[in-house]
Amino acid sequence: MEEVKNINSALSEVEIAYHLLKSGGQPRNLRELMQEIFAIKGLPMDDPRLMAAVHTQINLDNRFAHLGQGNWGLREWTQTKVVRRVTPSGFGTRAIPVRRRSLQDEIEYEDGEYSEKYDIMPMDDEEDEWEE
Repeated sequence: MEEVKNINSALSEVEIAYHLLKSGGQPRNLRELMQEIFAIKGLPMDDPRLMAAVHTQINLDNRFAHLGQGNWGLREWTQTKVVRRVTPSGFGTRAIPVRRRSLQDEIEYEDGEYSEKYDIMPMDDEEDEWEE
């Protein structure tokens, strides 16, 4: 609770939650986090509407990430998923962008109306646009 002394009580509940998590450096249980927020603000813990409002604010703020089992952390602590798809080329090490078939083309393919023009082909370097 030593963190409580350094936080300005005039800040919003969400800002206080952010500062508590940032200074603690680890995920916290929502109930414990709320107890500290309410202690800093001097608010009673027995008001369910106020607790719901703070919970909603934390939920809607993109800086926070729900980690499961009532624990919350900062989104900056979580690793973002980066998905990269490289299509190997037969010539050298350079990957060639491919043209994808649309959903309509996939349906036509399943119905037997497939045309060779929709094969996955390497794009020319001059073409910058993708077929939608």
